[in-house]
Amino acid sequence: MMFKKLVLAACFGLGLSGCQVALPELGMSPKMAQDSVRLSASDFVVSAPDGFCIDAASIKNTPQAGFVLMADCAALRGKKRKVDQSRSLMLTAAISAPLDSVDSVTPKALKQFFDTAQGRTTLSRNGDPSTVFSSMEIMPHDILILHIRDSSPAQIMGLAQDDWRAFVVIKGRLVTLTAAPFVNASVANPSAKTLVTQLARRLQVENATE
Repeated sequence: MMFKKLVLAACFGLGLSGCQVALPELGMSPKMAQDSVRLSASDFVVSAPDGFCIDAASIKNTPQAGFVLMADCAALRGKKRKVDQSRSLMLTAAISAPLDSVDSVTPKALKQFFDTAQGRTTLSRNGDPSTVFSSMEIMPHDILILHIRDSSPAQIMGLAQDDWRAFVVIKGRLVTLTAAPFVNASVANPSAKTLVTQLARRLQVENATE
């Protein structure tokens, strides 16, 4: 059951096997681009990093799954100015259903799972584990970071073949964060890695239980 929920969370993370995620709508009303959101069904707060805004139309808020998409604020609001290259990417946050056994979902266990064919299948856009190359690192505060390169055809037009993901358990749920650069964007790998790592830590602090 743990792996089933893991797959669900990863699936919502960004267009994985059998999943479809639309690019954010640009030029939306300022009211549709917000800095933070509280997902009432899971009592979970997601705050966008500096310079990013949440696409309100993307929000999914159910007891079984939460989802938030973030992008450059100026781009979302349709402002005609050059986007900072460090923000030329799409961020997503996916919150799973409550885990059956929180203690078993550790960074080490997740890393071992993604090292298997089944794990790589969940990371592949077309469900083929042979198309995925990934490197993994366990960071402080029990955060697992993955750098993934998928050679299969992109299901989401406009996104590059590689992305960074962070996995962390918060409030008994598996949270999957994804930073996916746009094609031809010069987002340095360390920048995307730092972004998802810092966002994971921010969400830990914002959603800390008493």
